[in-house]
Amino acid sequence: MEFKQRTLLNAQQMKQLRELSKITSDEFAYVAGDLLVAENIKTSEKRVLGQAATILSESNRRVLKG
Repeated sequence: MEFKQRTLLNAQQMKQLRELSKITSDEFAYVAGDLLVAENIKTSEKRVLGQAATILSESNRRVLKG
């Protein structure tokens, strides 16, 4: 059985991951199952970043200025 379903992140989520240095400018990220995967657009090399829910919730945190 082969699992091919993946959900691409939106542009804002990818921008946040780049700002946090989780992915490079040559990579895009998607969710496969419960994992967040980065794929290089030039080499097609893939790497697992970790649990999608954990990483995406960390990237949505913002520092309040006061």
